[in-house]
Amino acid sequence: MYIRPTHPARSTRRLVALLMLFPLVLLGCGTADAGEGAPTPEQLAGGSLAADFDLQGAEFTVGSKEFTESVILGKITIMALQAAGATVTDQTGLAGTNIVRTALETGEVDMYWEYSGTGWSLFLQHTDTLPDEQQQFEATANEDLQQNGIRWLGPAEFGNQYAIARRSDAPEPLASVDKLSDLSGFIAANEDEATFCGAAEFLDREFLAMQDAYDAHFPPPQVYQNDFALNFVNVAKGSPCNFAEVFTTDARIKSLDLTVIEDDKNFFLTQLAALTTREEVYQEHPELGDIAMALGEKLDEDTMIELNGMVDLEGRTAEEAAARFLRDNGFIG
Repeated sequence: MYIRPTHPARSTRRLVALLMLFPLVLLGCGTADAGEGAPTPEQLAGGSLAADFDLQGAEFTVGSKEFTESVILGKITIMALQAAGATVTDQTGLAGTNIVRTALETGEVDMYWEYSGTGWSLFLQHTDTLPDEQQQFEATANEDLQQNGIRWLGPAEFGNQYAIARRSDAPEPLASVDKLSDLSGFIAANEDEATFCGAAEFLDREFLAMQDAYDAHFPPPQVYQNDFALNFVNVAKGSPCNFAEVFTTDARIKSLDLTVIEDDKNFFLTQLAALTTREEVYQEHPELGDIAMALGEKLDEDTMIELNGMVDLEGRTAEEAAARFLRDNGFIG
């Protein structure tokens, strides 16, 4: 399948132009409030994690994928382990699911946050769906442990998943596409308007199967591969695409006034987030399960959207978002 890349220079100009339309977002950027940065040793020692857990002498390497949410979860884990006394190496921001999963399996990293739907479909190669999110998590966790020696800890109280969005102020007939099952008729009647933006991982893993599921096939020259962040910008202004891949916990859906199109056939799997680690790491440090559970109980959907927004909308760093979460919940001082 041919995928047309967006032109980097034009994409950059479009990004700048679009951001100029959102002055309230830009006002959130700038110097962080006092205490928002990386916590000091005294602050790390001043909360519930230091009081409840002792990982003195333990050494871990924490990884993540490259997108905002994954990096924030990685930074939260790094600071949490440091608060419990561990020495931690930061390997967050690895490019792509397969790369970070391979790093976990080979011991280059000891843990990272993954999504149960990804585990079910990509790592365990299932093609069926389990619509109940807890059932999905438990089935993934049990099978991945048995087959691959990977233990899933948590999970968090939020489930992220892929979705397809359009701009909310779109004209007709685009405005009538409210369900993914509407796409087939829209594409047949409006082929020139059937344009799509997606990041490489989505286009490689999900796009063809999604089109087959809904009998809605975008003309290949009108499918644009770009960085994930540009999906939101490009679809918000309708150029070069009227439809785009998004994540359901991304704060930019609201800030850019996007409409998430209903997945009426439940094609996209519900994906509870959980901390994944090798079984030997867990057996040596079973406290990791309790730490992941404590963090996961506070990581609900609203919290994750807020943390993502700190980075993607306010210009804060992932470290600042992680520290905010840990402080607000008393995990550190």
